[in-house]
Amino acid sequence: MKYIKTFEEFQVSEGFQYHIENGLGISDSVYRLGSDAYKQLFEETKKYWDEDNIILNDKEAWMVKNLEIGKKAMYQGREVELDTPTRGGDQKFIVYHNSGSKDKDGNIKAKKIEWGDSSGLSIKNDDRDAAASFWARQQCDTKAKMDPLTKGFWACYGPSLFNKQLGLQSDMPW
Repeated sequence: MKYIKTFEEFQVSEGFQYHIENGLGISDSVYRLGSDAYKQLFEETKKYWDEDNIILNDKEAWMVKNLEIGKKAMYQGREVELDTPTRGGDQKFIVYHNSGSKDKDGNIKAKKIEWGDSSGLSIKNDDRDAAASFWARQQCDTKAKMDPLTKGFWACYGPSLFNKQLGLQSDMPW
């Protein structure tokens, strides 16, 4: 993340300024995914990117354009946070993503997406051969895998977007 304008022109938060000065992006933030500080950093990054005030790498530009990290939505009558993957659910990981529709009260309806093997196999994306095999087997480089409403997207790209937050050894995409 690189800030184009000077900090004096805008009232940037201390956390945002720290990330800029230390060359940290939202995908390798010092804040825990799901924390209020992370959500604030994501929203501030999104705001400055929308105003063409920061330069983001491809991965982070895609994130601020396509994800709504921390935004509130409804899933089966309960409030959830969008695009904040966690461990758990029936499979190894779970995330809620904007379904593109709203309920009768005007709230965003979330789609629940679960992915990952829950039989005890470990994630080996820090092993280049295993990662390459997974990438090829799952056809991660196809356009179909670029839809965040599918578990294939999260299986392929979740490790590179949220490796630290998910407790993974590497940020290498499969």
